[in-house]
Amino acid sequence: MGSIQITAKVFIKPGVLCLFINTIKWRKPVQLTETDNQAYFDKNKAREKTCAGWLKEQSKAVRKPILFAAIAGITNGLGVIVQSAALAYILQALIIDKLPWASLITPFTVLAADFILRSVCVYLHQTWGFEAGAQVKTSVRQQLLAKFLALGPAAVKERQSGELAAVTLEQVDALENYFSRYLPQQMIVGVLPLIMIIVVMPINWVVGLIFLVTGPLVPIFMALVGMGAASANRSQFLAMARMSGYFLDRLQGLATLKLFGQAAQELANINKIADGFREKTMAVLRIAFLSSAILEFFSAVAVALVAVYVGLGLLGLVHFGPAVHISLSEALFVLLLAPEFFMPLRQLAISYHDRAAALGATDAILTILEQDAEVLDADVSIANDALRTSAASYADFQDNKISFIEFDNVSKSYGKRQVLTGINLHIAAGEKVALVGESGAGKTTLLNLLLGFEAATEGRVLLNGQAVNREYAAKAIAWVGQNAYIFHGSIKDNIALAYPDAPEQNIIDAAQAAGVTEFSAHLPDSLLTPIGERGYGLSGGQVQRIALARAFLKNADIILLDEPTANLDAVNKTLLLDVIDRLFIDKTLIIASHDPEVIHRMDRRIELQQGRLVS
Repeated sequence: MGSIQITAKVFIKPGVLCLFINTIKWRKPVQLTETDNQAYFDKNKAREKTCAGWLKEQSKAVRKPILFAAIAGITNGLGVIVQSAALAYILQALIIDKLPWASLITPFTVLAADFILRSVCVYLHQTWGFEAGAQVKTSVRQQLLAKFLALGPAAVKERQSGELAAVTLEQVDALENYFSRYLPQQMIVGVLPLIMIIVVMPINWVVGLIFLVTGPLVPIFMALVGMGAASANRSQFLAMARMSGYFLDRLQGLATLKLFGQAAQELANINKIADGFREKTMAVLRIAFLSSAILEFFSAVAVALVAVYVGLGLLGLVHFGPAVHISLSEALFVLLLAPEFFMPLRQLAISYHDRAAALGATDAILTILEQDAEVLDADVSIANDALRTSAASYADFQDNKISFIEFDNVSKSYGKRQVLTGINLHIAAGEKVALVGESGAGKTTLLNLLLGFEAATEGRVLLNGQAVNREYAAKAIAWVGQNAYIFHGSIKDNIALAYPDAPEQNIIDAAQAAGVTEFSAHLPDSLLTPIGERGYGLSGGQVQRIALARAFLKNADIILLDEPTANLDAVNKTLLLDVIDRLFIDKTLIIASHDPEVIHRMDRRIELQQGRLVS
């Protein structure tokens, strides 16, 4: 969605590529080292404005709950004015006027009703604020999910899964308080202090002037102290995302670390990264505590000025202004109102850090949302792909069978690196093809183009004469990778993944055809037996059989298999190939493999060398 016009200097240190940037114009964040990335954000306020603008756009969708929360807060503030007036009147009547208790029933009734009203307003203020924050979090997570789907597996794999999870969870959560507390409080501060000044001015204009002069100091110093808060919060979120990604990667590779004796070293690295995150968190807290101390100081000084003025007035030691003839009720009213005048301002100051945290989180969120997705020839709404795999749409697709696959002068490059060049390929319906080539020859890229995960730089990929896209490919193709992913759940759930509404008998038939029932029959609950994430508790051959049953149940016309016999012994390999021959006898079958036995069983051999078709 954008680019950066820059001049740059590059130098290489061991394991680190350092890039120093002189920016001409900001359009999109770039992936730099943490230090350089932070410095870039600090120097480019335009990026902060972009983040603030995005937050403003999100607020439009929750305008009503934010407005209702603000109205509840303003009403609560008006209740404070009524409460102060009622208490001042009651104390004046009891202490000075010596009125009987019976004559104060009405003021006490007003005071009790005001307490109830204020309690309701506090509840509504928090409830509506929470509603606004919850709606925005749901919306942003949906946007991120849609972007992940639009980018596709190939692009998502370029980033650490732990980092993406941290952005989707923790950093989206950081937006909540901005919408639930900061925005409503901003509206309250724009109205309530002015109302209080208007109410106080006719009673004691000196106190009104104190409010008028000292009130703006709170947001001014709040802004001054909080200037670095967004930067500090962003640094913290960046460190948290990278720590999450690093930790998850090491956790997934724990067996490898143990086998190579690097567990202790990685533990030390994790401790070092955690200390870095702790330091950045403490930097954020330092700003928060500093701003709170300064704001408390100014509000305390202002309240003290009001107390001194009205107190000396009651003692007859002040000879100017309303204090000369001030009554106890007037003095109590303005004195009770003084701390309440600064309360909304102090709440805004506290919520200002929620704004800073939201800006820091938004930068990471926008880095993903602004990432360009490759545009396929037939553009579709990726966000709705998951909703279109119902049984009805699946049945409709069966009426339009795929007759052939065609690569028309297809080339693919990543930046300056050319992966595929001038691929012209025709695969007929029902043909059995072995896709061979050395590692790095472009086999995976070719399959990704056919699956619609990526778009060709040049040329076209056609299914039955129609330009490929993810929606069409998802219906037409069943894919089984080298390391088929098995989710935590039952064997049955994993088989039914591609066709959740499939009749139970169809699932059983698929399991029997793929040979899953040969080992599931010996498990405690047969096909309902729960299995761990990534197929924990099953052998490699058993996992592959479940994946083949999943592909068979989908009943797609094209089957793509990526190294299905990898890591299998000779006996299991032969059994698996027999299953493949039996399952997909009437399907178009493309197998990427180095195995001579696999290649021998296919009707045709297609070889890639350095991204070019040689046979």
